[in-house]
Amino acid sequence: MSSRGAQRLAALVAITSIAMVVASIVLLIPNAAGRPLAEFGSNGAAGLAVSCTYPIVGWLIASRRPGNRIGWIFLVVGLSQSLEALSTQYAVYGLVTDPGSLPFADFASWIQVWAWVPGFLMLGILVLLFPDGELPSPRWRPILWIAGLSFVLMAVPEALVAWFHRGPILLEEEWDATVGVAGAISSTLQIIGVLLSLLVALAAVRAVVVRFQRSMGVERQQLKWVASAGLAEIAMLWFTTGKLVPAPFDIIAAAVIGPLVPIVTAIAILRYRLYEIDRIISRTISYAVITGVLAALFIVVTLVVGALLTSVAQGLVPSSQGRTIAVAASTLIVFALFQPLRRRVQRAVDHRFDRARFDAERTTTAFSERLREEVDLATVTTDLNGTVRSAISPSSVGVWLREGVRK
Repeated sequence: MSSRGAQRLAALVAITSIAMVVASIVLLIPNAAGRPLAEFGSNGAAGLAVSCTYPIVGWLIASRRPGNRIGWIFLVVGLSQSLEALSTQYAVYGLVTDPGSLPFADFASWIQVWAWVPGFLMLGILVLLFPDGELPSPRWRPILWIAGLSFVLMAVPEALVAWFHRGPILLEEEWDATVGVAGAISSTLQIIGVLLSLLVALAAVRAVVVRFQRSMGVERQQLKWVASAGLAEIAMLWFTTGKLVPAPFDIIAAAVIGPLVPIVTAIAILRYRLYEIDRIISRTISYAVITGVLAALFIVVTLVVGALLTSVAQGLVPSSQGRTIAVAASTLIVFALFQPLRRRVQRAVDHRFDRARFDAERTTTAFSERLREEVDLATVTTDLNGTVRSAISPSSVGVWLREGVRK
């Protein structure tokens, strides 16, 4: 396919996916009328956000890197997610909210049974092929065959059984348990398919580890970006699923962090600010450590000062006022220690996680110290050239001198 044809196809798929997401949101409003926001849940928010993000990111990558399969996988995932969302909301509206108001609502109920499967499986394949769209080596090809078998087991039996039960029953979570032996068989086969998909996911993670161990330069930075986004997604799922974040903040967090992986993948593949990842990792770890240390120090100082006031004042100071004094003292101590602690922690973390920046800063600092004692322009120019090459490794270096200045 020509580059122009690839751009048009990517744009068509992306626009179709976004249009289906918009339509599903329009139908969701009356379907969710009278239901609390918490019932929508973080999974619903993340699903809508991802459904919008995947086709856009897929279009960006496929139109600029048509030879990279990652962009097309994103488009397939987005199309699958948006089709599942639209068919579900369409069926709910036409069969439950306002029965008989929409044509083919029973057909939509059948589509939503299996429409999620392609996108679900493609996520594992995406990780397997990242970042260049190719397998790490030919010996990983059986993983693709397992993924194909998983798709057949997860989608085909359920779709065949569901075809004969199109209607409101398919909107129930465990509809296959109510349709007899055929439903039980299809459910068992789907479970086997899910287990195979987990095997594909584990193999994909292993492939990422292998790539990272062998990678250098650009590919290593790409893998760092996606690994960092994946950890953020896992943390978000842990906090929201465990109800550690109250509503509606869990929904906001899911909507913001949910699309992080596709966005970061686009950054990695299109190489926009690729080398910023070391700085992001360094800053995240630094501020997490600083926050933990200062929070622990605040609690300890508050308890110690409160205990001292209680023992020394012996009732002269009211308990409420003593707590206020303890909190104020702890706040002042934490405020005074913030900058010194930040500098020390940042330097230690940069030394481990942002080594390139640490070495560059050390190189430029040494150059500035030499510059104070050097007056010969030729020596300064040569030193500057060497410092720049050592610090940032540019493809070329030029030193411009203002006209009238002696070389």
